[in-house]
Amino acid sequence: MKRNPSGVSKGRLADAFKIMSGRIPGQLVIQITNCCNGACPQCGMRKTADISRHSLASETINNALKQCAANGIEAVSLTGGEPFLNMSRFWELCEDAGQAGISYLRSGTNGYMFVGADTEQLTEFASRLAATKVRNFWISLDSADTATHEKMRGLPGVIDGIRKALPIFHAHGVFPAANLGINRHITGNPISRLQEFPDTESFLEAFKVGFTAFFNKAVNLGFTMANVCYPMSSDNEDLDTPTYGAISDDFTVSFSPEERRLVFQALLETIPTFRNQIRIFSPLSVLYAMSVGGESLLFPCLGGIRYFYMDSRDGHLYPCGYLGDLDLGGDLSEAVRQTAKEKPHCLKCHWECFRDPSQLFGLARYMIRHPFSTLILRQPDSRLLNLWFGDLRYYIKHNFFDGRTPFEKREAINHEYRKPLPDEPADLPQNG
Repeated sequence: MKRNPSGVSKGRLADAFKIMSGRIPGQLVIQITNCCNGACPQCGMRKTADISRHSLASETINNALKQCAANGIEAVSLTGGEPFLNMSRFWELCEDAGQAGISYLRSGTNGYMFVGADTEQLTEFASRLAATKVRNFWISLDSADTATHEKMRGLPGVIDGIRKALPIFHAHGVFPAANLGINRHITGNPISRLQEFPDTESFLEAFKVGFTAFFNKAVNLGFTMANVCYPMSSDNEDLDTPTYGAISDDFTVSFSPEERRLVFQALLETIPTFRNQIRIFSPLSVLYAMSVGGESLLFPCLGGIRYFYMDSRDGHLYPCGYLGDLDLGGDLSEAVRQTAKEKPHCLKCHWECFRDPSQLFGLARYMIRHPFSTLILRQPDSRLLNLWFGDLRYYIKHNFFDGRTPFEKREAINHEYRKPLPDEPADLPQNG
């Protein structure tokens, strides 16, 4: 792929222009199975969970893939459960997605196939993955402490396997991301509830130490990219009938609203120090909005409008994995038609899957359509805008996190976080 002198590919410049012009790429998350071989306490799909197990028929998935192009869906994620349990089927689905013209194909694993694997086996897997159209591939990493991660996953030896696999992936032009689901065991020693700390600053510092340890662990293992998943706990009062089965009521992912706010602030204050060492998906502007705690800073989610979720139970479309009571049926084209005139309005969840792109690209969309009201009448929070511009520059600089390109440690674009001054306005619109 041709690149300009700054190192940014022409394709990514085209993506940047598309986003800045207010055209947001569609996204479809397909849960191909809810079967899993992991023991993760933080996930409701762990192998010991007493739930009905389902896997989507290949025909159902293929029908959805074929409808993506006609409906402006450019990004598709194949998730689980553990998507690689049926590996031969997974490779077939990747081929089908490639033939359907999916531009941004993504998937990930708990890494079970790396346990005890020798160089030949790892090379075979990396070669097979490199031959697909998978653009972004993530590997779960729950804790900076090896023993804690392997105990949580029920996969002894997986960290050593990951360490051996990463150079082989890189040699094949695949650059996996370390995927952290925020939890209390991030350092190995569980972080207790807020009320057990002497003050909020101590709780905040505990998670800053945890996130620092995690990113250091990821870098030391050899990762060049990282992603952070926000807690999927079942203690949210707005959570009525979620369809995505990863939700858990386990202590390790259960956070009060104030704890979540502090966790987001800790992540916000930690990421800038690592942005020049490893590519990190999480937008600082989103973390800032959620750490401040006011809905006025958040942009409504595009779930059910530009983004959709397909569940393994029935093959039906939903606005997201959170709103399980809004069944849009099994036909993607019809689901898009049903919601075509909807305006973004939902602010119920704090999950990153649709929240991050909705906030990052939703602000661009709103500013393009309503520049006067955004900048003059609304007087948007200057800190949010500063971080948002920094996020866009960072995303463009790193080719929108193309997992098929190596990490080039060029000048960092951190836009260091600082707490806003008391007189800074914070009243962005609630409708996009």
